[in-house]
Amino acid sequence: MTQTRTPPAADFDGRKRYGVDQQVEQKLTDLFAQHEIDPLEAINHFPLFARRVHLKKFLAHWELFRQTIELPGDIVELGVFRGLSLLTFANFLEVASIGDRTKRVFGFDNFTGFGDLTPEDGPDYDQSHKREGGFSPAAYQQQLREIIGIFDLDRFVPWKDRIDLVVGDIEQTVPQFVRDHPGLRISLLHFDCDMYRPTRAGLECLFPLVVRGGLVIFDEYGILEWSGESKAVDEYLADTDYVLKKFPWQGAPGAYLVKQ
Repeated sequence: MTQTRTPPAADFDGRKRYGVDQQVEQKLTDLFAQHEIDPLEAINHFPLFARRVHLKKFLAHWELFRQTIELPGDIVELGVFRGLSLLTFANFLEVASIGDRTKRVFGFDNFTGFGDLTPEDGPDYDQSHKREGGFSPAAYQQQLREIIGIFDLDRFVPWKDRIDLVVGDIEQTVPQFVRDHPGLRISLLHFDCDMYRPTRAGLECLFPLVVRGGLVIFDEYGILEWSGESKAVDEYLADTDYVLKKFPWQGAPGAYLVKQ
């Protein structure tokens, strides 16, 4: 008799799961157990096991990234969580910009979860972890650093760092980072911090540093539960001519724009 696996808290990946998701994931769990599939085999043959929903997000990030390949500037992400998009963009650099050792990926996160919600963020949604301390990646921080260490071994030039984590409150670390690194220029700026205040702070400090033609991505824009990110973006862009775009085949990122 098949036993349904209940994921422990450390397995939480931030996605909403519906009945069909649970059914598909249970079948994958059963398949791995029944055929004793080795983890490395699954990694090396990932299209056999990857779900459509994950591939779409991966392809969306590639479509955005490839527009910035020939632009100067680093990649900056606000809101790292488990590091999925952080490592995605870093791997893209290793594939598409292998000869350019100047481009780096900077990830900002407090690794303690959400701070206080503001009125701009709207009501709590405990089901989607929208509450103080929600989406805390504390259990994953050491794991992420070990994953980055493995990534470093696999890089074309192992001695040249590609990823930098900046730990702390984004409202404090981002302004300080900009002051400490006046030469920072950004080709791709990825917002995934969900809340009003860090999104607004990030826009004020980093948007001016995005090069012309660079991309700014808003993961939760236009999603009902995450009104804070949408409000921060709308306020910051209110007196501009920027038009937000979106992929018709993928829900997230919620929006992106091309810097003029």
